[in-house]
Amino acid sequence: MDIGLPAPPEPKEIKEFIKKLRGKLGLVPDINHDSLAVWYLNKLPSYLWKYWKPGLESAGYTWQKFIKVMKYATDDIIDWALYDNLKWNELVKKLVRLLERYASVRG
Repeated sequence: MDIGLPAPPEPKEIKEFIKKLRGKLGLVPDINHDSLAVWYLNKLPSYLWKYWKPGLESAGYTWQKFIKVMKYATDDIIDWALYDNLKWNELVKKLVRLLERYASVRG
């Protein structure tokens, strides 16, 4: 299902926030600090929801469902935000494919 989500501008300030937070968290066994850093305050999902809300809602998404599906992309978000292993446009394409996969049509 094509839900037509445009690529918003790269949120460089969010990426910097995530990197700075990750640096402050340090190393503690049994805690995934990378994941904690990307999900703290839901900054990236909030940013994307602002741009994509109309398209997502018409595809059957609520904020809660959006967050749940976005969690499946945690490793990709980490690769973009913390390790620069993924370009913004590549991350957006992956997120859109994921969101399209879990979209439900409301009739």
